[in-house]
Amino acid sequence: MKVNLEITLEELLELMRYSFLRLDGAWFMASVEKVGLETATELDVKAWEMFSERLGKKIAAITNLKGAFSQTVPKLLKIQHTLMNMNSEIEVINENKMIHRVLDCEVWEMVQKVWPQDAVPCHKVTLASIRGLLKGAFPEKEFILKFNKKIPLGDPYCEIEISIKNS
Repeated sequence: MKVNLEITLEELLELMRYSFLRLDGAWFMASVEKVGLETATELDVKAWEMFSERLGKKIAAITNLKGAFSQTVPKLLKIQHTLMNMNSEIEVINENKMIHRVLDCEVWEMVQKVWPQDAVPCHKVTLASIRGLLKGAFPEKEFILKFNKKIPLGDPYCEIEISIKNS
C-alpha cells in the first residue's frame, strides 16, 4: 500500500534534522547518567569523528567533490551544516587556510538548557566532527584545526581555523 506523505522535501529535511539532533542529545544525556560526563564525552567525541568520516566520504562521493582546498572544503562544511541546522560562514584566507565560523548552532541552543557553560563539551565534538569530515572527504591530506573562539565561553560565535598540514 502506497501512502502519499503530503510533505515537502524541506519539511522532511527539517523533521530528519530534528530527529537526528534530538537522538544525539538523548544518547549523550543517557550516557552521562550511566558513565559520567568525562567518559560520555570521550565516547561522543569518538562516535562523532567516526560518523563524520563516513559522512565526509559519502558527501565526496555524491557530489564528486574535487578541486582546490579553498573551493571544496567550504562546500563540504556547508552540506554538513545544513544537515546539522547550523548557520555558518567560511572565510578563505589563502589556498591552504580558512576560518570557519558557526554563528548559530541548534546543538548549543539545546545543551545550554541542560549543562552549565563550563561543562559543555561541544567544542570537543565540533573538532572531532570537522576532523572526521575532512579525513573522510580528503584522506590523502592532513589538517590542523585550532579553536579561536567558543560560544560557550561567551564569544559571539565559534571560530575554527582550518589549515593543511605542512603548507
